[in-house]
Amino acid sequence: EDLGEEAGHAALLGLDARPAPAGALPVVLAPGDAGIWLHEAVGHGLEADFVRRGASVYAGRVGEPVAAEKVTIVDDPGLAGAPGSLTVDDEGAAAGARVLIERGVLRGLLCDRLSARHFGAAAGAGRRQSFREAPLPRMSNTLLLAGEDDPEEIVRSVKFGIYAARFSGGQVNLGGGDFVFAVTEGYLIEDGRRTAPLKGVNLIGNGPAALRAVSMVGADARLSSSVWTCTKEGQNLFVGVGMPTVKIDRLTVGGTRLAEGTGRSG
Repeated sequence: EDLGEEAGHAALLGLDARPAPAGALPVVLAPGDAGIWLHEAVGHGLEADFVRRGASVYAGRVGEPVAAEKVTIVDDPGLAGAPGSLTVDDEGAAAGARVLIERGVLRGLLCDRLSARHFGAAAGAGRRQSFREAPLPRMSNTLLLAGEDDPEEIVRSVKFGIYAARFSGGQVNLGGGDFVFAVTEGYLIEDGRRTAPLKGVNLIGNGPAALRAVSMVGADARLSSSVWTCTKEGQNLFVGVGMPTVKIDRLTVGGTRLAEGTGRSG
């Protein structure tokens, strides 16, 4: 029934959807499901094997500012009932909550035992699909914590922009942090109000740059109700994602019509 309702909702939205504007625009990310953007665009870059090999944009940056001061990101395997929850990782180490970014500053990484020895950090994030595969540093439930801004005021602060509610997936270049994401449910924001549904919305940007452009973080943080599967080196694992309403001042929107004042179409 839930899947049917979701499919019907998406179909009805598509009937009245407008072509998406193109250009550099403010983007508001919805609470909950939009956390998959955080997982892909930021979380994978904080897995310690990528950092250890110098393949991540965050390599050598622990202790440095990498995001706006309002941004705090944690990976918490202890959330009751969440898809990525566990008490002991697949190497037998205790799995505990980790602060990855605190008030904009990179504080920690997700480490398996090998990476933990390399960085002198705590292990506990070594996960594998089965006994046949090698453990790898992996996320569990990755969340951007709630801020103090009113979610309705966040939308009201945008004169013309995009409200991104759901994503279907995307591509990320870990070395540079660049990403492209397809939005499956998005709306136009006009004069501080969410108006028409949109089709053909793609968000294009850079993970660290997008985190630095976060200007408002809502008080409505929640975990996505969907069950997400993360693939790394051919291994599939369940993970949880979540976030509050967040405003990013400027992201490139790849649409089909030019937005006023954005220079040129994407």
